[in-house]
Amino acid sequence: MLNQCFSFLFSTVKNKRIFYFCIMVIILSIILGIFVIAAVAFLVIVNRKKAKNDKTEGEPETVAAPPLDCCGAHEVCEYDEIKMDESRIEYYDDEELDQFKHIASNDFDDLQIDQFREVLYTLKTDEIRYWLLSIERRKINLPSILQDEARMLMAEG
Repeated sequence: MLNQCFSFLFSTVKNKRIFYFCIMVIILSIILGIFVIAAVAFLVIVNRKKAKNDKTEGEPETVAAPPLDCCGAHEVCEYDEIKMDESRIEYYDDEELDQFKHIASNDFDDLQIDQFREVLYTLKTDEIRYWLLSIERRKINLPSILQDEARMLMAEG
């Protein structure tokens, strides 16, 4: 089959040297194009890494000393601080859950439970505790079926 294609092409071209030269130019152009694309991609990657490094090097890290009365478990202290300030409510892209205020934890249907589950599983492990506090302050009860799942996810972290 391939021989027939080439014999057809050779028969249409008067000078076979010109044909071979054209094929060679096309192949070299393709190879050169691949090298150019690879070089541009390499330069883009290097520039992004350099910009990222410059950005992090330009900003000095601010390290705050823990309060003198802190026990050394900073995460626990931060959580206790947040827990003490009841006016502080943080949303975790879960504003749609506000419609479930004052509903008992056993009264949710499957669709509503899935809305809670979707938010729960998109949170980072260290955010779950704060999210639970947030929905508690907003007078939203976590569905009872998700309470064990939330504890399990916090324990994994």
